[in-house]
Amino acid sequence: MMRNLAGNGRNAEVSTPKIITAVRNPLERSWSSYKYNYANPGLEQVKKENPMLSTFMSDKEISEKYLFTFEQMIRAELDLLKECLQPGGIGEQLTKLVHGHKAWARTILERKDSQGMPLIAIDEACYGGIVSPTLPRRQWKNLVEEFPEKLINVDNLHTVQAMVGRSLFTLPMEWWYEFYPKEDLYMVCNEDLKYHGSEELSKISDFLGLPAFDFSDVVDEGMFNVGNNIGYDTVTRVQVEDKKEVVDIYSGIPISEELKQDYLSFVKPFNERLFELAGKRCDW
Repeated sequence: MMRNLAGNGRNAEVSTPKIITAVRNPLERSWSSYKYNYANPGLEQVKKENPMLSTFMSDKEISEKYLFTFEQMIRAELDLLKECLQPGGIGEQLTKLVHGHKAWARTILERKDSQGMPLIAIDEACYGGIVSPTLPRRQWKNLVEEFPEKLINVDNLHTVQAMVGRSLFTLPMEWWYEFYPKEDLYMVCNEDLKYHGSEELSKISDFLGLPAFDFSDVVDEGMFNVGNNIGYDTVTRVQVEDKKEVVDIYSGIPISEELKQDYLSFVKPFNERLFELAGKRCDW
């Protein structure tokens, strides 16, 4: 498919792809990221570096002694992002500094500024690089100073640093909507896939221009990469409850009520920007 992207600063006819983005309840996604990218690999790293620990400590005790809690990690990053993403803050300033000299980017940045919706390159502008051998990111300065025995240098720091940031789906997507026609972008709510899998897959199939297909039997087979399932090639059969019967979707997340409300209040305006951008609302 050929599209003219001249209006976005590209004076050429180019072929554009169909892009599907899957989004998830932000706090649930952050908790999943904490476990998958920090807690689980962090525990294994501590045990590998200290082989004798497991002889007299349980995994739970090792984690409590050597790993930062979800609450600590979220609080530190939330403080950073509140500063970085405030109107006119460092996020906007560094995005313009990094990209503003490029003709194609300058046009977009100026137009979005005039609309009161400045674009932000969150990874480049907010998190920064390595501060020191013991402090991989500035957001953890106070934690590292207070708890020097706890592990922070783990693999995939770009995911660990952005447990909250990667839940602000609208920030990267706003760039995509500048470069690609809206009709070539489709947003999938994770909850729709879980509770209405057949219907949502049919919508995705229609978006891709594929022949009509009944996905009921496929969905009934089960899901991949569910919960503690290890690997992506194993189908797990799960009992999906009616979401109307779920009283508190955050009940299993170890976060204080104060921080939970602070988190939800912070992400809410970004969620609203996302829903307006995609022309579709998720159930969060």
